[in-house]
Amino acid sequence: MGGREGVPWSSKAFGLRLPADLGHTAAALVLVGAAYYLGARLGLGLSLVERNVTPLWPPSGIALAAFLVLGRSMWPAVAVAALAVNLPISAGPVPALFTAVGNTLAPLVAAYVLDRVGFRRQLDRWRDALAIVFLGALGSMTISATIGSIALISSKGTGGLAGAWVVWWTGDAMGVLAVAPFLLCIPLFWELEPWTAVRWLEAAAILVLTSALALWTASTDLALLFLVLPCLGWASWRLQLRGAAPAALIASLIATWSATHELGPYAGESLLEQMLTLQAFNATVALTSFFLAALVTERVGFARALMSAASDLEERVKTRTAQLTATNDRLRREILHRHAAQQQLTLEEARSQREHDIAETLQRSLLPDRLAAIPGVAVAARYLPATADLHVGGDWYDVIQLRGGLIGLVIGDVAGHGLQAAAAMAQLRMAVRAYAVHDPAPVAVMNGLHDLVRELPMAEMVTLLYVLYDPDNGTMRFTNAGHPPALLIDDGDARYLDGGLAPPLGVLTRWDYTEATLHLRPGATLLLYTDGLVEKRTRSIQDGLDRLLAEASAVARSDLEALCDHLLSTLPDLDQVADDIALVALQPLVLAGRPLVLEVPAEARMLFQVRHALRRWLRESGVDAQIAGELEIACGEACSNAVSHAYGTSPGDMQVEARLVDGTVELTVRDHGHWRTPTGHTGGLGLTLIRNLTDSVDVDRTPSGTTIHMRRHLPAEDDQ
Repeated sequence: MGGREGVPWSSKAFGLRLPADLGHTAAALVLVGAAYYLGARLGLGLSLVERNVTPLWPPSGIALAAFLVLGRSMWPAVAVAALAVNLPISAGPVPALFTAVGNTLAPLVAAYVLDRVGFRRQLDRWRDALAIVFLGALGSMTISATIGSIALISSKGTGGLAGAWVVWWTGDAMGVLAVAPFLLCIPLFWELEPWTAVRWLEAAAILVLTSALALWTASTDLALLFLVLPCLGWASWRLQLRGAAPAALIASLIATWSATHELGPYAGESLLEQMLTLQAFNATVALTSFFLAALVTERVGFARALMSAASDLEERVKTRTAQLTATNDRLRREILHRHAAQQQLTLEEARSQREHDIAETLQRSLLPDRLAAIPGVAVAARYLPATADLHVGGDWYDVIQLRGGLIGLVIGDVAGHGLQAAAAMAQLRMAVRAYAVHDPAPVAVMNGLHDLVRELPMAEMVTLLYVLYDPDNGTMRFTNAGHPPALLIDDGDARYLDGGLAPPLGVLTRWDYTEATLHLRPGATLLLYTDGLVEKRTRSIQDGLDRLLAEASAVARSDLEALCDHLLSTLPDLDQVADDIALVALQPLVLAGRPLVLEVPAEARMLFQVRHALRRWLRESGVDAQIAGELEIACGEACSNAVSHAYGTSPGDMQVEARLVDGTVELTVRDHGHWRTPTGHTGGLGLTLIRNLTDSVDVDRTPSGTTIHMRRHLPAEDDQ
């Protein structure tokens, strides 16, 4: 295909595309047209049939060379020149036009076919020599011979189609075989390495000897044309295409001249025999010259490549030898230090293992070993350490019971692993508790942590999600500092909470934290987790979030313990956990329509939780607010007595039950301790208050504990 070094051509088979430099294109078109016209005038001087059928048609070779070098966009110049040549010698404009079409189409098809088979104009491969002989010359030129001879015979009204076709085909093929390679070799004189003076003298001797032998063998009656072939072989062997192409052109021109003058081997033969003999000789000359030149060029290329590879190999061997020598010296030095390095490595391994053990112990000691019972609220948590020995991380969770019955949920992650991450986690966990006790508001806690992280020497990033839940009214306030979003599961529907977002702690110098508010209705589940639950190196984190959402929705109505176990059991590659996993779930219990049963430590801090749970149960059960308040005081007094008198300094539990039976609220407070006898005038005031606030009170004291039964009848709706 054309356009290799010259003017660019269209990607369409026969289209025209003008390049940006129109001046160069115009000059190229004029040059090709002029060369085609002059070559045609030279070829017509050897006409054998009428005035336009010649055994040597140089324009076909000129056109093919132009298409291969300058591009097929040169076809307008060829077409115009062909029409200009054929108009004076044709019977009319129509035959001239048809002949010009054939003269243009044949080299175009030849250029296209040669491009399709990967032809290279340097003719440096044997397949290129075969292609230009059989496809470019003998095959493609049948197009112009067929169109031209038919137009000629039709316009002249004479016979001899076969003879005209043979002469026409011979001339066009001769132009390709002799002229095109010669023109294609001209750029090689400045593209390849220049010849020396000796090589130029050798080339001149070859051309002179070829010319002399060709003239003699073409003029004598003896069949000695084959004597030219050794000269062509010499040219191909020594000079490749730059010597073979001119020698082949000279031999073909002399043979054609001899045929047109019926000299030597062509004397006394018919026109068809002359053309067949001439074409056979020309094809043999071209095939021998170009095929041998291509083989030699390939061999020279292989030899140079082999020499280059050998030189490169030698250089690489030298380099490698030097490298091996240097490596050997380095190995000798390293061997001297190996023993000391091994000892140091042993010490480092022991230190790393000790650091790992300390970090793991620190981390596990700071995580809650069990979650405190919160009346009216179910809480569950899980912690799964990474399976890699040294991957103790900074993941943690916490559930904080605050004043006023509030509950703080925290989950955080200190990026990184090892003792430093575990130590940072310990500091942050204690800080969250301290800030939450001082001011439990999410924004206040996050601002305090932000300032703390900026002051601490932490090289790693910290993400944290803090939730403040009020069991009394179901309000949940939260803020998220770069942590994976919390998951809300409500009535079978699961969704992520994307409010209150902020960057990780300490990343920015200052940040105005905000909080989001949500109502968490009874029965709904809030799930907090670290990124180990949803992130895996080989998968997108979005895939992990989608998987968690689907799995949580599938078991939305399960209790919290079953939910946590299910989420961990469905992890891919559970036996190869690359990062720690922490999760904590909270669910306000549905209290209405069922008895309230609480079992909590008999400690003063639990009185708030019991009162809030009882208040929720009474409210959701439809008890009047005033009666509910009086029952709260009565139950709280009974619980206070259990805390104060049942166990003394020993730990113990108490059970609180509330039932609604036939319009009567029944409250039961039970302990398993031994009451101390009241002293002073204040003894027994609690029971008096309880009796004043309820309709009936029964106190049952046994060696196994004390039970207080309280009843309060609810007025009918008509009585209110």
